Amino acid sequence: MARTTQRQHAGEGRLAGNLITFLIVMAIFLAAIVCFGLEPQIGWIPAFALGLILFALAFFIPQQILGRSDSHEVD
Repeated sequence: MARTTQRQHAGEGRLAGNLITFLIVMAIFLAAIVCFGLEPQIGWIPAFALGLILFALAFFIPQQILGRSDSHEVD
């Protein structure tokens, strides 16, 4: 089915989903920063490992899992 209007950019009309994704990823990133600060309470190895895992998740969720919005075929 053909669209009658052309989208100006790939993210148009997806504000709610983009905001929810941004909030989730930002919460994971902030949790990673907090984990790095927990070093005196839980030790440096667990704090560093947990912070690194959370930071990697915050980086790879938008980049690899969600992917590019223009990578699908246009009909």
